Amino acid sequence: MFTADRPYIFHIELTDKCNAGCPMCPRTDHMNFCKPDRTKVFNVELTLEDFRTHFTDGFCARTEEIVFGGAYGDPLAASELLEITEYLTERGVRLATSTNGSLRTPDWWRRMGEAMKRTGSRLELHIDGLADTNHLYRVNTFFEKIMKNARAYIKTGARAEWHFIIFKHNQHQIDEAYRLSREMGFAQFTLIDTIRFSGGPRFEYVMPTGEHRYLDLPNVKAAQFQKSGDGIVAVDSQDEAMPSQHPGINGIDCKSAAFNRPYISAHGQVSACCWVTGSDEEQTFFATHGLGPDRYNIRNRPLEEILLDEPFASHYAKAWSKDSLATCRHKCGKMLRNKRNRLELAEPA
Repeated sequence: MFTADRPYIFHIELTDKCNAGCPMCPRTDHMNFCKPDRTKVFNVELTLEDFRTHFTDGFCARTEEIVFGGAYGDPLAASELLEITEYLTERGVRLATSTNGSLRTPDWWRRMGEAMKRTGSRLELHIDGLADTNHLYRVNTFFEKIMKNARAYIKTGARAEWHFIIFKHNQHQIDEAYRLSREMGFAQFTLIDTIRFSGGPRFEYVMPTGEHRYLDLPNVKAAQFQKSGDGIVAVDSQDEAMPSQHPGINGIDCKSAAFNRPYISAHGQVSACCWVTGSDEEQTFFATHGLGPDRYNIRNRPLEEILLDEPFASHYAKAWSKDSLATCRHKCGKMLRNKRNRLELAEPA
């Protein structure tokens, strides 16, 4: 799955801490005032020392990119994100940091921008609406603070992208948000169709105020939108074509294997990807091969030694040939992932 003769691209969850209470997020107890689900969230994080230990100068030279994001936390909630960012970019590593943008101060964001632009790194700001709607999904975030932080970051010349999940309550604001992103100097505006309506077209949740609300599927798709003058419009479109894929093994085209892209959780566990990490299926898979989780923690063994060991060396490929991993079939066989429409606003640096 992972090989030392290709550049690595890491997907790393720095922490499981987050200031937001997004109803559809797996960390959120959506019917309990959008509080964190304490059976899943343990307030852990990776540290600067973890990166100094495993991402040495030599290993950084073989690391093409690190994506900071994940299943449970927001990178900005990690105590040492800024110091980790400076450490890695000083060693030439390109980063992609995904956040709701409502933590820290403008001065902190200016320093972050100076570090990020060293390597052409990018910031993915997830802003799902405007002042009157963003907080309906990004619960506990503050739009005006996000805007101040974004302006401070963009002013440094670092690349920022506005990512917008479409819901029925915000679909009427897509053009206005697109125009605002252009005005502010974002490099890209990305529309997203979420797959988290798997239980039906309506999702109920309870706001921190006790108000019962619903998220509803929009009646437009990300792929329908295209640039028109200074704005963006929805056009009629044919059914979306499935993304091209290689046959892979038994129909499973593993993104992690294709891009040499391991996942590291906030607990320090190395996994194939964010979809399987910590799952019952992963634990059963490891146990089947007599492999304990402590063996795959960067606090216990060198990172690259873990990457070249089993189950990554051969056990995953054998499982795909037998079609015995349901998560792999679901995500990388049926390609059930969020769909995105990326609209460039400026030439990439």
